[in-house]
Amino acid sequence: MKRKPFFAYRSFRKELPTRKQFADLGIRQFCIFPANTVNALGQPYSEYPPVWLGDRCYDFEAFDRQFDDILAFCPEAEFLLMVDLNSPPWLVRQLQCLRQPGDSFCEVSEVLCSELWLDTTMHCLETLLEHAQEKYADHIRCVILACGATDEWMDYSLGAESDDKRRRFLAWLHENNLPEQKSIPDFARRYHAEHCDGMLRDPEADREALTYWKFHSELIADGICRFAEVARKHLRSEQEIGVFFGYLMELGEKSMVSCGHLAYERVVRSKEVDFFIAPGDYCDRAIGGGGGFQSLHGALRLNGKQFLHELDHHTHTANLQLTPHIRVSWCRPWPDAKADIAGLRREFCRTLLHGASLWWFDMWGGYYSDPEVLRSIGEMRKLWELLADADRLPDAEVALIADPESVLYCNDFRKGNPLCHIFHEAQKVCNRFGAPYVLYDRASLPLLRRVPKLAILPLWVELDDVRRQELERCLPGTRLIWLGPCGLSDGSRWEQQPLPGLHLPEYTQLTPELLRKEAAAAGVHLYGECNLPLWATEDLLSCHSAESGKRTFRLKCKAAAVIELFSGKTVAEHTAEFCYVFDGPETVLFHLIPEK
Repeated sequence: MKRKPFFAYRSFRKELPTRKQFADLGIRQFCIFPANTVNALGQPYSEYPPVWLGDRCYDFEAFDRQFDDILAFCPEAEFLLMVDLNSPPWLVRQLQCLRQPGDSFCEVSEVLCSELWLDTTMHCLETLLEHAQEKYADHIRCVILACGATDEWMDYSLGAESDDKRRRFLAWLHENNLPEQKSIPDFARRYHAEHCDGMLRDPEADREALTYWKFHSELIADGICRFAEVARKHLRSEQEIGVFFGYLMELGEKSMVSCGHLAYERVVRSKEVDFFIAPGDYCDRAIGGGGGFQSLHGALRLNGKQFLHELDHHTHTANLQLTPHIRVSWCRPWPDAKADIAGLRREFCRTLLHGASLWWFDMWGGYYSDPEVLRSIGEMRKLWELLADADRLPDAEVALIADPESVLYCNDFRKGNPLCHIFHEAQKVCNRFGAPYVLYDRASLPLLRRVPKLAILPLWVELDDVRRQELERCLPGTRLIWLGPCGLSDGSRWEQQPLPGLHLPEYTQLTPELLRKEAAAAGVHLYGECNLPLWATEDLLSCHSAESGKRTFRLKCKAAAVIELFSGKTVAEHTAEFCYVFDGPETVLFHLIPEK
């Protein structure tokens, strides 16, 4: 039976009154996180007691309480169960005293090479799942495997070496028929970059570093798959597995390569992992921005995977004071309830029109305490029940296509390296040229069901014969924009190669106006005006504007009626072109009823 995408609530805190309010709105799905660890600010993730107390020692009463507290006011609740695989403090210290890596939060690549850590942590996973299934199987919709920095499988070790990791690396070289190395490259070698003032690695001079960072990402991806395979044995067939992973569109300095998300294609190919999760784009979430996915949503869908969009956007009522002494100072909340509603609707519409799932992340409480904001979420839930469909996709004729292996050339430790921002800056532009777009990777190109009319290729440093032939075969007739330093290597030499299409050596050269011009030349249908974030499917059109004023929209086909769903008003009839007067900030969602 086909299920609707998730529409759920999540918080680090208990927030039982708020959960009850969400349940009263008809929201029955809740993420729970029986955490044993502390967050990046050194504060406990959970207000409940830890569950994992020692080696093969668990407090199931603390575990059950998180389910039972919600079932008490919502007996039909469905749970998205996050399992905390990170090392509790006692395990960190015990392993470190044995001269073993133990801090999975900061050094997940290190602990994944430790059989002692793996054995201890696997036992925890299996024991908790056995208990959860015995008591709550009818309520558990999915299990989310959480590990690494901020539970997002990110590695903060900067590629550091351990004895187990060195042995694993040398074995990996042998398994892949690669030239032998004596050890993991030291810090200076793994962060050396021969070209562009230290921004890009050389295929020969930096070959050891390129090889090592590829191993580093594959190690983390394979670790996720290993845990997923174990978890699957304890789940019903209809219960799904999700992970936070594949943040290619967002990671920047000291993270783009070294956090280990580049081999996400290996996780995509895993038959055990059903969906990926990522927070909304952090670089374009201000009112008037377009938001964004951190993962390559289009590539996930081509491979049969779903996506969950985390709405952790900071409303004007968000609690950012964790303790009397610790405040989340880097957050930039939206200014008032009107902006909150416009911003949350923008993210809701993006999710809805992509066939994705979402959860409302009330991080430290208070995010949805404004009555108007809460009422608006209730209205969105009703629209979700009517319209949410996991098969829905935007009508995108433009694609942004990443090549993760080329990203390995980027030296993300080089301070101020602008190339670390190329993907999210490109997404900002794509949000503003007046038409939908889709995010792919190179490996997904042979799976394309629809050839894009225009493709943007950021940071395709390596362009060997295989990649060139692949583009010609998979993108016949597609207009190309090469963004940043592209075609500089064929995998062995460093030499600029001829590039078909338009090459913009500096990513700042790509503007909404230029992209709009190139899209028009490629025959892309432009739904809206420049600098106006929008999404469109066959029957829906959403748009977000910070400013008030009249805006014009052009449809592909004549509509019998255009109904704005948040207000219920009919704004146009029997037309393929209509205007709407925004009361900014505002997000609108039009239902396009076709002419018979």
